[in-house]
Amino acid sequence: MRALKRIAAVLMLLLILFAVSVGLPLPDDRSDPNETELPPASVSLLYRDAEKIVISTCMRTANPDAGRPLATFRVDEVLDGAAEAGSTFDIAAEAQLGGRYLFYLAPGAEDGDDYRIMTGQPVPVNGGTAEFENAVCSIESIKRDIEEQRKILTVPSQSFFYGEFSALANACDEIVAARVLSVSEPTDIPCRSVGGGESTFSTQKQVFIRIKVENGFFGGLRYGDRLDVVLSPYNGRPVINATDLTPKIVDAHSAHGPKAGSRYIFFLLRSEDVKSDYYFMVNPYEGFVALSGNAISHPYYNEAFSEINDLRVFSDRLREALFPPEPSPEDGEQ
Repeated sequence: MRALKRIAAVLMLLLILFAVSVGLPLPDDRSDPNETELPPASVSLLYRDAEKIVISTCMRTANPDAGRPLATFRVDEVLDGAAEAGSTFDIAAEAQLGGRYLFYLAPGAEDGDDYRIMTGQPVPVNGGTAEFENAVCSIESIKRDIEEQRKILTVPSQSFFYGEFSALANACDEIVAARVLSVSEPTDIPCRSVGGGESTFSTQKQVFIRIKVENGFFGGLRYGDRLDVVLSPYNGRPVINATDLTPKIVDAHSAHGPKAGSRYIFFLLRSEDVKSDYYFMVNPYEGFVALSGNAISHPYYNEAFSEINDLRVFSDRLREALFPPEPSPEDGEQ
């Protein structure tokens, strides 16, 4: 009897082991080890410089020039950028007729093409996945990644302090007189800065200021333009003295920042991100001066304005800084 029980126990154990072995996935059924839920970081970073991100179908192929295949693609889905589903575009690329591809497109190359493929070649799309060189990921994960990239604020890699008005004026992309419509509280924002060919990510406090332009002194902004300006709080990253490239330490307080309803002259930089409409103060200390009628007031640490207290003097100094007179022949002879 004991022998029969032992045999039964062994048989039961064998049945359990067999069931478990059958339930385990076979090697051919396992997920591709290269499959991932996120696109490669090198592809994710392409979002910033991509004019359009689209999924398209190859409608026609041609090879008018040896070694330079051409193809026509129909846009099926727009993931980012100004494009319309159903529109077509021609581009130098190798593709299978009827195949679907993911494109990260930048402005055209030097050979006259409308667009440049930022990944080198179109990325094949198979069902709901995209096949990158070393990874396969879902289209849904690419969409989520694009949404996350949109939340990242690209900030200047470094802020410089200018002790002279001429240097300050020439460092700016826009100089405007404007009224402040609103000022946010300092807010933690995911930020990206680019320097030395590398991207650095961090969370920084930023103040967002909505302004309405009343006068454009320099640049392309005009009366009535509304824009969002970013001001890094005074206790943020250190500012570098543009004269000797040493850290500039200033005893300032956030209470001195712009106030809603007041007027200022703003000294602004455009965003390095082609997808962004934000402008940035040239630095937290010289990025704005208060304007009341024609009178200009500024804190003691704004050395560039030490001799400027009204709009007339400001206009004269700005014209001299941006359009200095050419030396006369007599000056060259001396």
